Amino acid sequence: MQVLVIGGGVAGLVCARTLHRKGYEVTLIEATDGLGGRVRSDQVDGFILDRGFQVLFTAYPAVQRQLQLAALDLRAFDPGAIVVWQGRHFVLTDPLRDRDPAALAGAVLAPVVPFSDKLRTLQVALRMRRHTIDDLLAGPDRTTIEELRALGFSTQMIDRFFRPFFGGIFLDRSLQTSAKCFRFNFKMMSDGETVVPNRGMGAIAEQLATDLRTAGRIRLNTRAVALVEESGRVCGVRLADGSTMMADAVVLATPAPETARLSGLPMPEGQLGSACVWLATRQPLYRGKKLILNADEKAFVNTLAPMSAVAPGYAPTGWHLYAAAILGVPEQDDSTVVARAMVDLNRMFINEATATTALANARILRVDRIPFSQFRQPPGLHPNLPDNRTERRGLYLAGEVTEASSINAALLSGERCAEAIQADLPR
Repeated sequence: MQVLVIGGGVAGLVCARTLHRKGYEVTLIEATDGLGGRVRSDQVDGFILDRGFQVLFTAYPAVQRQLQLAALDLRAFDPGAIVVWQGRHFVLTDPLRDRDPAALAGAVLAPVVPFSDKLRTLQVALRMRRHTIDDLLAGPDRTTIEELRALGFSTQMIDRFFRPFFGGIFLDRSLQTSAKCFRFNFKMMSDGETVVPNRGMGAIAEQLATDLRTAGRIRLNTRAVALVEESGRVCGVRLADGSTMMADAVVLATPAPETARLSGLPMPEGQLGSACVWLATRQPLYRGKKLILNADEKAFVNTLAPMSAVAPGYAPTGWHLYAAAILGVPEQDDSTVVARAMVDLNRMFINEATATTALANARILRVDRIPFSQFRQPPGLHPNLPDNRTERRGLYLAGEVTEASSINAALLSGERCAEAIQADLPR
């Protein structure tokens, strides 16, 4: 039984690997020169740069099933975050997971948000731990901002913490994303760690691809331009070079816009983009392994991540690597984007002489632009997402578009797509 998987992101890799292990004759084709899609890393002058800033939650259920976590040499961010507000740095952290006494004491005393909000956050975290994922996702939906207000959080807490923190996850500081996404992500962070592999996020894709590479089942630089259909059934694809590849089942494991183009089927509308300025300094901008959140309502840089402090493998000895994450894709050229980012970073460290000097001598390594980082996830969207099976016989979907916009969802969709093919086309 021959299966053709189009797209070498994590969903396509999981689907292809699962079917390969079950004895199907699988071929995975990828239009670019590497695997992973957005979960990919590059070597640049001895640094490891991911395709935009991203992290992995170890509590993701699909991660527990699909990845050998020990082999990834995972390194964890410290719980909580440092909030920059009016030029001052304030620590907010999770007392259930943070073992740093100084961070805990600083968080209790930090005046950036009311103490009542800190207690409320702890209560929410405890409730999330007690409930299952299914419990948290049941019932009617609403926006994240509505959820936070209903939970009793103050305007200060929402504006100074939740907008930059969850806005960074959802790529939307207005927090119009489904509250079910908020609950799920909050639980994942409460139940596990926030990590990156020491050799970059691309290590995830490389691990998933090992069996397929060994068996010679992957073709890179191979772009599908159209589906081939015979007798009312999708049976292959036409490639950019004019050749065709035939199969008993075809899986589209591509981003939503490309899936819509190839299949002609409706996909979730609205895309959210992101950008990232990668910079390296000789001196650390700050100590520790917490994210820095820019609480300024006019923030250009939303988040600053100390990548090499968390995972030393990201940078050569003697260098400190940072990812300055930007929501949306700026229209300006790279030099202008870098200039705007540096203005924000200098404001964030305006009272830190050592950091200011380090920024003045920073080395800019790359500017990433990811036009399609996520699809919009307003309340009520998820029950109406496409199924792994499509109305076109022989055509299946594997990708976050069938579940939600996250690494867990991509892995889960790959699993479910493989299950559907095994049920429909048993060996």
